[in-house]
Amino acid sequence: MINVVVPLTLPAKETEDTGHAEPRPFIPVSGRPLVQHVVENLRPTFEHQFIYVVDPEVMTMHRRRSLGISSDSQVVYSWSAPRTLAAAACMARESIDMSEPLVIAACEQFIDVDLDRFYIAGMDVGADAAVLTFPGDRTPKYSTSMVYKNRVVEMSEHRTISEQANAGIYYFKDGQTFFDAAVAALTRTEAEDSALTMSGIFNYLVENGANVVPCPLPIGAFKPLHTSIDLSLFEARNDLQIHAA
Repeated sequence: MINVVVPLTLPAKETEDTGHAEPRPFIPVSGRPLVQHVVENLRPTFEHQFIYVVDPEVMTMHRRRSLGISSDSQVVYSWSAPRTLAAAACMARESIDMSEPLVIAACEQFIDVDLDRFYIAGMDVGADAAVLTFPGDRTPKYSTSMVYKNRVVEMSEHRTISEQANAGIYYFKDGQTFFDAAVAALTRTEAEDSALTMSGIFNYLVENGANVVPCPLPIGAFKPLHTSIDLSLFEARNDLQIHAA
């Protein structure tokens, strides 16, 4: 069974860049909260469980219902307001099966391909970890991965080190691999990427000989969901029922 962790830990205040009073995951898009679109996109066709990490101050009953909580999902409440995707995922430690594959995904992207191919590729090639990448524009808007001979050799959260931007979805062969690397990354203080970020975790894995692979997306497959323009384009695409072949 694959564990899919989706942190929704945004502060309970107006999302300034979208002009909505709702936190970004719960902004209505095409008649449904944004998080529902993201989760449907992430959902594997094989056995899985979703784990949502939420801020209890923003998780009203209405928002909880909008997650569509079912037997294949759990909600983890985090009072500590983690600032990074990696830190938020660590809040779900008690809900994650340490021996099963783990996917950690942001709630700010839509990938216009079948993501089963990403999950299965990570398992089939025996990767310790994998990252979805897309052609970036060499700006610091997204973290980036340096790739050499089809292996990730460095990842950066703050510096643009390549044209391969990270799409915000990360695979680990099991939960233990992620948490062991997270603990090790916390002990490193000498570099900019050493905080509890995905870059710090991936760089630790690379430096210790792990098999870390990139999964490049075709041009146009990555749909950002950050700004009001992003959301408007995504809503228009949904309303027109434009889907990938």
